[in-house]
Amino acid sequence: MKHFPIIILLCFTTIAVAQFPSGIEEQAEAYIRKSRNPGLVVALIEGGQVQYKGFGQVSRQEAARPDEHTIFELGALTGVFTTTLMAKQAMDGKFDMGSPINPYLPKGAGAPAFQPQRCVEVALPTSSSLRPERILSCTPDPLSEEVCIAFCDLATHTSGLPNSGHGLYDWHPIGTATYLQGPTEGFTKRDFYSQIAEYPLKTQPGSSFHFSNIGIALAGHLLADMNGLPFEGLLEQELLGPLGIKDTRIHLSPEQSKRLAQGHDAKGRPAPWWNFDGLAPAAGLKSTAEGLATFVLANLKIDDSRQSAVMEQAQQARVDVEFPGSLRPTEAGYGWLISKLNAQSNQPVVWMYGGTAGFRAFIGFIKDTRIGVVLLSNSANDVRELGFEMLEELYRNEANK
Repeated sequence: MKHFPIIILLCFTTIAVAQFPSGIEEQAEAYIRKSRNPGLVVALIEGGQVQYKGFGQVSRQEAARPDEHTIFELGALTGVFTTTLMAKQAMDGKFDMGSPINPYLPKGAGAPAFQPQRCVEVALPTSSSLRPERILSCTPDPLSEEVCIAFCDLATHTSGLPNSGHGLYDWHPIGTATYLQGPTEGFTKRDFYSQIAEYPLKTQPGSSFHFSNIGIALAGHLLADMNGLPFEGLLEQELLGPLGIKDTRIHLSPEQSKRLAQGHDAKGRPAPWWNFDGLAPAAGLKSTAEGLATFVLANLKIDDSRQSAVMEQAQQARVDVEFPGSLRPTEAGYGWLISKLNAQSNQPVVWMYGGTAGFRAFIGFIKDTRIGVVLLSNSANDVRELGFEMLEELYRNEANK
């Protein structure tokens, strides 16, 4: 009996919860105060542990504060789940990442191919007093074979496929967008396949980075067809279930729908939710801060497991990313972007960002220090730089320990 007080004291010491960093709390509250942003949920990952905190409210009409169980739309952040699934399937021998996609397309569907060009300099006639004007004239070279899109081109956004087209929404993780108009709810997988051959290639596949939601959606649909499953079912079976990621779905159950936050546009007005199967592998997922934090923890894990090998494959930088106005040097992996934390630190941040008409979502982590940040907002206003600012704060805190 004399030892009971000591045992109780030890128990309380063990379950003590770390205080949410004041600097990050101030950053989150500042976001809520400006630009008519209703709500924000922050998840901080340090040393294998996660802290959650909600700010603001789930809608203008409902004062309840969002938390780690509130569901948000992810937009293009969906793509890193699709490309991680690609890496796993390739490692399981379903296909080779360097293989052309054409043999895997369903009957009747085609994919655009790039025809190399032959260019010659042409002198245009001018008046005798002027030097002739010279231009470069390019035409398809009939002697060169067409260059087809490979699976790795889809995963690294180097397929040459456009970002958007034929009524699909337009988005770029490094660019800005104040309002995104999604396609109609009736845009199906069949509609997608019927249109894919019509999309002109911007560049030769594999040559340069051009962010493409179409490419990620195509990858997801091909994976589903190979396995004879709906994309959502395949993602649950192969990735979400084994990793223990909950409440991350394209189609929500009635119970999950009750926890779906109301999205708001940049002016604070209610925005429509997005539901369209045709682009679902690129932008259709909805999730919670708890679900995304579980995904970050899986990506931060370093061991000899197959899971870690899959994550490492997806995170590996493979191509340079050039974008006007980019604030930091960036490369692309399979779906992920890899940027420097800031000008003072050479630490690589693995990250991705997404948005819909009324939501914004951010994931970023630094593998060397095992820190990460998840942000989910029910506003169309930017949280990308806020995510990097919070990572900088976490990194400073870690360095000062």
